Amino acid sequence: MNSIAGRLLRGLLISGLVGGVVLTVLVTYEYGLLSANPPPFWRTVREITEHVLVPFGVFLLLFGTGALLVVRRVERQLKAIAGNVQEAAKELRSYQMPPDALPSELTPFTEAVNELTSRLASHARRQEAFAADAAHELKTPLSILALSLDKLPADEAAPLRTQVRALSDMVDQLLLLARSNAPDTDQRHKLIEPDALARRVVAELAPAAIQAGRDLSVETENPAPFRGLEEAIAASLRTLIVNALRATPEGSEVIVRAGPGASLSVIDGGTGLTAGELEKLKARGIRADRAPGGEAGLGLAIADRIADSHGGELVTCLPEYSGLALRFPDARPA
Repeated sequence: MNSIAGRLLRGLLISGLVGGVVLTVLVTYEYGLLSANPPPFWRTVREITEHVLVPFGVFLLLFGTGALLVVRRVERQLKAIAGNVQEAAKELRSYQMPPDALPSELTPFTEAVNELTSRLASHARRQEAFAADAAHELKTPLSILALSLDKLPADEAAPLRTQVRALSDMVDQLLLLARSNAPDTDQRHKLIEPDALARRVVAELAPAAIQAGRDLSVETENPAPFRGLEEAIAASLRTLIVNALRATPEGSEVIVRAGPGASLSVIDGGTGLTAGELEKLKARGIRADRAPGGEAGLGLAIADRIADSHGGELVTCLPEYSGLALRFPDARPA
């Protein structure tokens, strides 16, 4: 009875009981039921029924029906607006409720919601702009640092150059994450073919795989296209492949599988990560201590957040096989 219709029904029942008591008192006084010479009982009952109870019951019925119709109409309007808000939420865009979409009594509520979404959209735009500016500012000193490493002996510069490259890649990923969460990101979404994306990224990383002594190949299993920010998904997949090349013993194979459905899996020859271990690596502020070379280990966390912004998630492939997968069950279909 916590709905508007339930509260209205409860109010009508209370009004009916109070009205019935008042009418009973008035009828008792008017007909002299408590006087020394009261009228015949059955005639009194008939008079009360015909002139009081029936009209009052008809009034309550008509009033209640009209009120319920009004409530149902407002309820349909609210459901329609809720559907629009859910669609906007799936596409990560702000939603402004039309001022005349609901009764005027709800205008303060609609204005407050519109103000909230407007502020959130503005905040998201500022965050993306800040991330872009920060990435640009960080890229310049990293480039200068990379050039300065050429002055060092090769054996000393190699590990430092690896760290600089890792930092540069991380800056790129953070920028892509900011773009994925931007309120207007849906305007930049395009159709992503998982198999084509997998082949492109594998082709980019094939020289690194050969140099590391690992085989890198692509498989397809009924992949389904979906919409998203392709460069962000490609960066996440690239992170998984690079980690798999590290985890796979030399001479083993890393398989990138497109599908089934809207998913991309990277199968490696390592021991794999359990669901609990993966959650720890995805948690904010947790360092991947097992990452070789002392790298910061933020790649999986960023990849998971990029997947989340596309209606997906980074999951482990255990116990079926060792590896990680990007799955997009709630991504916008083609």
